Amino acid sequence: MQRYALFINCNDCCMRNRVTGLWACVFTFVLSASCVVAQSPTKKQYQEVAEKEFVNKNYYGALLYFDEVLSFDSTDTEVIFRSAEAARNFNAYTVAANRYKKVVDHPEASEYPTAVYWLANMNQMSGKYQDAQTFYEMYLSEYSGTDTLLTAKAKKQLESVRYAINTVERPIANLLVEKMSEDVNTPASEVAGFIRGNDFFFSSMNYQEGRPPQTPARQISKLLVKKGKKTATLIEGPLSESDSLISNAALSPDGNTIYFTICTYINDSEIRCDLYSGDYSGLGEILNPVKLPAPLNMPGTTSTHPHLAIDKVTGREMLYFVSDRPGGNGGFDIWYCLKDATYGFSEPVNIQSINTPENEITPYYSSTEDALYFSSDGRIGMGGYDVYKTLKINEIFTKVTTEGYPVNGSYHDIYYTQSANGEWAYLSSNREGALKHDSYFEACCYDIFKLNVVRIKLDLKVLTFDRQTGLPLKQSIITLIDKETGEIVTKLDIDELNQRKINLATDRDYIIVAEREYYDPDTLPFTTTGIFQSGTVSKELFLSRGKLILDVYSYGRPGDFPLNATTIVVKNMDDPSAKPLVITNPISNSSRFFIDRGLNYTISASKEGFTPNSVYLDTKRFGRSERISQDIYLNRLQLQDLLPITLYFDNNMPDLGSQSLATKSRYSDLVNQYVGRKEEYKRKFIGPLKPADKETAKTDYDNFFYKDVEGGFDQFKKFATSLLGELKSGKKVELVLKGYASPRAKSEYNYALGQRRIGSIKEFQDKSGINVNLYLV
Repeated sequence: MQRYALFINCNDCCMRNRVTGLWACVFTFVLSASCVVAQSPTKKQYQEVAEKEFVNKNYYGALLYFDEVLSFDSTDTEVIFRSAEAARNFNAYTVAANRYKKVVDHPEASEYPTAVYWLANMNQMSGKYQDAQTFYEMYLSEYSGTDTLLTAKAKKQLESVRYAINTVERPIANLLVEKMSEDVNTPASEVAGFIRGNDFFFSSMNYQEGRPPQTPARQISKLLVKKGKKTATLIEGPLSESDSLISNAALSPDGNTIYFTICTYINDSEIRCDLYSGDYSGLGEILNPVKLPAPLNMPGTTSTHPHLAIDKVTGREMLYFVSDRPGGNGGFDIWYCLKDATYGFSEPVNIQSINTPENEITPYYSSTEDALYFSSDGRIGMGGYDVYKTLKINEIFTKVTTEGYPVNGSYHDIYYTQSANGEWAYLSSNREGALKHDSYFEACCYDIFKLNVVRIKLDLKVLTFDRQTGLPLKQSIITLIDKETGEIVTKLDIDELNQRKINLATDRDYIIVAEREYYDPDTLPFTTTGIFQSGTVSKELFLSRGKLILDVYSYGRPGDFPLNATTIVVKNMDDPSAKPLVITNPISNSSRFFIDRGLNYTISASKEGFTPNSVYLDTKRFGRSERISQDIYLNRLQLQDLLPITLYFDNNMPDLGSQSLATKSRYSDLVNQYVGRKEEYKRKFIGPLKPADKETAKTDYDNFFYKDVEGGFDQFKKFATSLLGELKSGKKVELVLKGYASPRAKSEYNYALGQRRIGSIKEFQDKSGINVNLYLV
């Protein structure tokens, strides 16, 4: 006498079957009747039974029987492939991967192109991302286009694998994930856990039909509650003895109404679910259960995963749920409707912005964050179902963001909920560490995990720079804007920003605007999405000085006639290193320049036969004007018009402390060194002044160095150039050079210093190219 193998009928409803209400693995244990056989079953008989069980979606039974077939011939590629398919559908990822690998390595592998895809997928589900990447790339290289649907999926999953490889290197810091105790979790599946006060509610598949319509009894789910530290118990009531699958509890905000799902078998392996509600008593009972009316439930479709929240605008209850009804984006979608005390529930609305052609399930709304959490297998993620979040802003669900690793892993992560204070979260997962219903094939099931939610703290630091010079800019105004709402989060100047922190929210898009007087604003968008560790977000903005159009018109005197072909030089007096702007317009007396706002300039004009001229331009007085004009007049050349010329020297220069009457120093070097000490003199002499006098003194110093020191030297160079022209033409000119020194020193020292200063002028003439010494008598 022989007893056949143990059958396990796994309704892979959460992940595979669209009519099952996305429950976790539903197991029905079936032990075949003993029978007397004359001989052992043949390979063909085992294979026929295996295929029958596969068609009936009894993947565990199929897997067992395929193993019996392989005991006859372990090299049969077709049977290895079919057993891999059964293992995959049974969520035995490691077993499936090993068997797909045997197929891929076989000489006949080209006859099984999908084996490469599923080998990649099983490695992905097992967290072996590098191997998954290799095989997805192999599939796309060798079999792209063979199956249009799998090709598209392979491209998406390859992107997910690359994302996962990067994400596991940036886990959420200090996030504690722990499996709940065994008075909640069993070798069967436990899901849909949430906490209300001290009570923890969840659903468990650790039950069998009490009055089975067929033999043997099938696994069913029931609702439980764990009050405080007490042992979890069934939620009692008229339904507690039902042979239906009761799961997915959700409480109304006032705690008086409980919503849940009742699912029924429609055949040996598939189920269909509807939404129900009932009165919930503080004693842990469901009373007066009633099926919710259409259109929440729709014949021939599944409605499941209820969750209640309060709509902030209307103050009414909002019911989120999941359904595969027509009108969605594909697969299971998330829907919602409002509940009215008089008229009941409104027409369900599909949340189009978050649903994909695949599946979105297990919605949970956090009123503290105004965020909807859900799980999806239709987005870029770690593998399987991942937990995602979308913020609700101005009654609109915004972009969808992932909850990161290790909230999400390579396995399925579903039923995410939070405690009232947001410090703890719960999710159901079949990840490593979950209790397994089948230890041999390492398959199934879902356990409930508790997460210590780490609140990410992000601070904003903003630095502003002059784009032209690269130097830091003070007195900048920083405006932080929420990109989704357009609202100004804060507006501070740079000094205030350094004194206090700006706190940023996670998963938000922002815009920073930096402004400063005389500069064009700079704008920088950035996001906190994908940041899973606390820290400082630093952003740098570069402001360009606002450009002014400067039109310079040159005229000759006497007569004030337009003077064409005049060379115009515009020099930035605030940045000595800036290259002067030079234009000579041969056909007009106008020259156009583009200059920076808020700076000081000198405008010099020169033309042969005319006395050069310069004007000082302070652009600050023009405010936000877009265009300014400046007239400049040149007199016909008369040497005496350029006289007298006063040149300035730094104290005791040149040749500090010398008694010599001669020097090798050049005045051009001396004046540059003198101007270089401008800020030093300003600090020394302005510092002791009263605040009211400091700004006036600062302007006086600036004017002295710009107009007197540098201006006198510029005038001298113009004079020397004109003088050289006069001498070359044969004219005779008599010059008087005088050198002065401070009366505080002795007359002998002052005389020598004056002679050295005259000498520095002659040295300048000798080495500058403007050499009038050749003509001196």
